[in-house]
Amino acid sequence: MVMRLSARLFRVFGIEVRIHATFIFIVAYFAYLWGVVEEPGGAWGALYGVLLVVLLFVLVVIHELTHSRVAQHYGINVRDITLLPIGGISSMEEIPQEPRKELAISIAGPLSNVVLTLIMLAFLPLVIDWNSLSFSDFFGTVILERSFVGAYSYLMVTNAFLALFNLLPAFPLDGGRVFRALLALRMDRARATRVAVRVGQAVAVAMAVYGFLGGGIFLILVALFIFLGAQGEGGQDEGERHLSNLRVSQVVNPRVHVARRGQTLGDVAARLFHTYQEDFPVLSGHGELEGILTRDRLIAELGRHGSAYPVAEAMRTDFPTVGLDDTVQHALRKMREGRFKAIPIVDKGVLVGMLSLEDIAEVVSLLSAGGKDLLGRVSVVKAPERK
Repeated sequence: MVMRLSARLFRVFGIEVRIHATFIFIVAYFAYLWGVVEEPGGAWGALYGVLLVVLLFVLVVIHELTHSRVAQHYGINVRDITLLPIGGISSMEEIPQEPRKELAISIAGPLSNVVLTLIMLAFLPLVIDWNSLSFSDFFGTVILERSFVGAYSYLMVTNAFLALFNLLPAFPLDGGRVFRALLALRMDRARATRVAVRVGQAVAVAMAVYGFLGGGIFLILVALFIFLGAQGEGGQDEGERHLSNLRVSQVVNPRVHVARRGQTLGDVAARLFHTYQEDFPVLSGHGELEGILTRDRLIAELGRHGSAYPVAEAMRTDFPTVGLDDTVQHALRKMREGRFKAIPIVDKGVLVGMLSLEDIAEVVSLLSAGGKDLLGRVSVVKAPERK
């Protein structure tokens, strides 16, 4: 969903930087704030607000790129960075399990804010005459001025705040991952995650209480974001632990519908009325796997070319495959790399079945509820004999 509602801005270090459609809301807010609320307002004030928010998000991009470059140093692929009204999100293939690597990646972003703040602070005497300015005047007047000095001061203070806020020991902030990594140096990762989640939720509750007592609705919303983020991080970590111990042969769905390259999109679309399966492996006349017809591609090409359009022209041929002995975690990584919701499972050249994101989510839910003993009741799928 994030990708569908975002547009590419530029590419740097092999990473796409994208902007989400909802980004327009924070641009509009800053235009309103400086054009209407803050004196003297007007069109120039609104333009100043837009310029200010753009510069703020340059700092956010630097923050996220610093995370990403350290991740790339450790061999982790970073697909893109998406700018949202609440900040930026770096889409990494994985978060390393090794505490020192997670610590380095997580702390890199806030450290970039600290370094930039120190640099801006060093040049501040060239921008402001401190001899005629008090500390209270700086925060009460200067940073709200519509001028170069005001913008410089505002960006410096906001940059420092971003560093401090992101270092709070609460998921999904960087500080939550830093805290977990430090704990994981002395205890196992599962326990470290549980402790970090509880501490993060305690921080969120404290913020919410302060918000109710007069801190404002925005603080309450941030607290809710942190509380749910911590809860989600705990569930994701538990799910990853389950997946790292599972083999594809234990979870593959062997009963799948297939499409043939000689069929039309109309033939396949008609079958969607009678199955929950969304993506179809495409076989040649000799039974060889040649591609995947995804639901998204099917609907797009159906609307563009009509029901008579051949499957062979609409299918994706850049699909990954995994084997029965691979881990489910490995399969999930392949799916994320290619942006697939399902991938074919192939063993000894024979299509065994499909594995989808829904299948994986179902397995994680079952194991979370029933425990590992449940796997003893599950049969292992084997590759059919090749004819």
